[in-house]
Amino acid sequence: MAKRDPNGRLRTLLTEARWSGQDFARAVNGVAAEAGLTLSYDRTSVSHWLAGTRPPAHVVALAAEALSRRTRRRIDAADTGLARPSAAPRGRERSAAGSGPSPDLGPQLPDNGPDFGVGAFGEVPVYSSAWRPPEGQHAGPEAAGTRTGARIGQDHVRAAEAVLPVFRNADMMFGSGLARPALTAYLATTVAPWLRAGAPPSVRHRLLGATSRLAYTAGFLCFDSNQHGVAQAYYRAALRLGREAGDPQCHAPVLRAMSVQAHHLGHRTQALELAQAAAREVGRLPTLQAAFVTGQLAVAEAACGDRRAAVSHLAGAQRLLERSEGQSAPIGDYHQAALCHQEAEALAALGDGRGAIAALGASLRHRPAAERRARAVTAARLAELHLGQGHLERACAAWHEVLDAVPQLESARVTDALRRMRGRLRAVRASGVVRPLLERVAAGT
Repeated sequence: MAKRDPNGRLRTLLTEARWSGQDFARAVNGVAAEAGLTLSYDRTSVSHWLAGTRPPAHVVALAAEALSRRTRRRIDAADTGLARPSAAPRGRERSAAGSGPSPDLGPQLPDNGPDFGVGAFGEVPVYSSAWRPPEGQHAGPEAAGTRTGARIGQDHVRAAEAVLPVFRNADMMFGSGLARPALTAYLATTVAPWLRAGAPPSVRHRLLGATSRLAYTAGFLCFDSNQHGVAQAYYRAALRLGREAGDPQCHAPVLRAMSVQAHHLGHRTQALELAQAAAREVGRLPTLQAAFVTGQLAVAEAACGDRRAAVSHLAGAQRLLERSEGQSAPIGDYHQAALCHQEAEALAALGDGRGAIAALGASLRHRPAAERRARAVTAARLAELHLGQGHLERACAAWHEVLDAVPQLESARVTDALRRMRGRLRAVRASGVVRPLLERVAAGT
């Protein structure tokens, strides 16, 4: 039996990440769960990796993703010392429980740009080093796949358009947990067969746009549920459907959403590339959607340290928003509260904690009461920034506002915020302002 060489590169990365073997294994399992995979690695597995054992290729990609997030820099599979030379990636396991219906929206679309086949859940890691923003080409209708003998008409499209605000409003008020299974099932069982059916060109064009918007919404609901691999697959479906429809009002918001996801996962460069790709469509968008896209560009620029560009684009988003009075959009809707939240994220990335706190306070004042999940996410972020400034009482007051919303919400992002809260308050749990908050969390009220 050939002697294995110890994996010094992985040991160095774990030291940089300040992770134990159990920490690393837990992170790999967590990234896998986002992509619909069930893994159960532990510290013993990591010990074997450090000793020279190599896991399957898809696990190496997950490990690189986990390390990239932890270190806030790009870690490729080869950097981990785990990759097999010239090894072809093997098929990935799928949890029997899964993460709901797979985004079966693409049989009629040819392979163009990043892959998302039938039942695929996107690349692992979610934003890999090989990924690039999609080019502007799209598949024409003549490239569509096999049609069924069924025919659809305008009534089918009107039905698809009618359910979109229902799912969006349910998500805003109650979080993604309740709406996501219904929307993904609707896409898989109802809309996907319509895409394969025959239709007049005008009907098909309208259906592509409606389906793109539904897939975008499904992607966001999966994002809110921490199902990032599934979210990316839906976003890719939405992007390609919108491009086949030739409608920038569909695909520019999708690029913007993918930028938000990449930013959330710590992939700053990819977030900026995606935001820039979305911003190239600004001239073809209504002013409200143009503001929506421009604000995210500012956030991505700030995260990459470009203060001048970020400030300029925040101001540009404000001007566009002021010019968009009376406009609305099926996706990519936007208002002052959303802009203030983007301003806060940009200022926080640029090191202006006080400015970020003021912007989040403004966001909460402007945020409609019906947007309960957004209010909870904003209040949680405000609490964290207050704590970073040493304002314990203000942080606890903001966290109480999060708890006010929790009984009506099912959102992984909100659950994550409460988990972070408990960790950050552990050292001061005996404080008179902290104790009632933690007691309330424990009581589930």
